Amino acid sequence: MTFPRPHRPAGRLRPLLLLPALVASLVATLLLPATGARAATSGTPVHLRVTVGTEYGDTVLVSGSTAELGAWDPAKAVPLTTDARSYPTWSADLLLPPGGQLTYKYLRRTAAGAVEWESIPNRSVYLPGSSGTTLDDRWNVTGEHPLTAVFNATADTTLGQNLYVSGDLAELGAWDPTKAVPLTTSYAVYPEWTGIAALPPNTAVRYKFLKKGPDGTVIWEDGPNRATVTPPTGTMALHDSWR
Repeated sequence: MTFPRPHRPAGRLRPLLLLPALVASLVATLLLPATGARAATSGTPVHLRVTVGTEYGDTVLVSGSTAELGAWDPAKAVPLTTDARSYPTWSADLLLPPGGQLTYKYLRRTAAGAVEWESIPNRSVYLPGSSGTTLDDRWNVTGEHPLTAVFNATADTTLGQNLYVSGDLAELGAWDPTKAVPLTTSYAVYPEWTGIAALPPNTAVRYKFLKKGPDGTVIWEDGPNRATVTPPTGTMALHDSWR
């Protein structure tokens, strides 16, 4: 008995002939995302670090002269991150256009959305080619020599309590009570307390006094943060009373 051959429509390729074409198409498809990824990661790797004290809910960001930094638009600024181990240092890893002058500045954004820029002139740095670089900065500081700040405060304390000062600069502990600057007193001058810290010149400073008990209890003074601006050189003396 003879069986009829199945009908094969004219122009249809055999399945085995289609296999090389399918493989070539798949390889091309897989290569496209990889090529795109390489293009997206081209640039100069920049590791940004800035030391800045913040209050609860604040975010530290950076903006500058390139689109990658938001082109000076606070809404498009790049956020930096920190944690309990690295605070008050905030950092970010970026890819920026190579081989050009970069100007930039840091800003703080409160939980309510208020924005505060650094009060110094724009920072400026020349980025190398494809090799990476690290920018290590301090809020509102451009590298001048520190000056001596003398904190004088009148405060009554209970037995075992001591007075400290902290603030938004790393030199004052960046609002961390465990890193606050201690003040001292004596029977001859009590309730006058005095403490010394090296602070950057020409810098806006926010600070506040706190008391620590022998059991580790911390009591901050009432009222808003105190504020001052350090002079260009010399010694700065501050005279305050506990609130």
